[in-house]
Amino acid sequence: MGPVDLVLAVVAAAANLAMAAVLLARSRGGTAVPRIFGRPQPLPRLRAVMHTCLGLGMGVGWLAKDIFPPHSTGDTVLFHVVRILLVAACVTALLGAFRHARPSHHLGKPRIGMRPRAGRPH
Repeated sequence: MGPVDLVLAVVAAAANLAMAAVLLARSRGGTAVPRIFGRPQPLPRLRAVMHTCLGLGMGVGWLAKDIFPPHSTGDTVLFHVVRILLVAACVTALLGAFRHARPSHHLGKPRIGMRPRAGRPH
């Protein structure tokens, strides 16, 4: 593993684990919706789990890939563990995305509960 790979693996792991910690800390353990980067972050526990899985799967998996010789039992087990962590992170991200999908508005039709603007007949 080269020095660039080592730095990238450490940065990926640290950034994702730090994001998970920030989400849990700012949401008071998942009981409130924190604002991070100016945007509300719904489902902070779910997002924290996703970032933890990404950090462990990408960063730690990348760091540990050179420990075992290729095609050994340890290499195979590590490969499957990393794959499971990354799939869990993707499923968690999709659950969060589909649960809070933005409503689509049809152009030209007023939204429910909205009054038409003055000057425009409906």
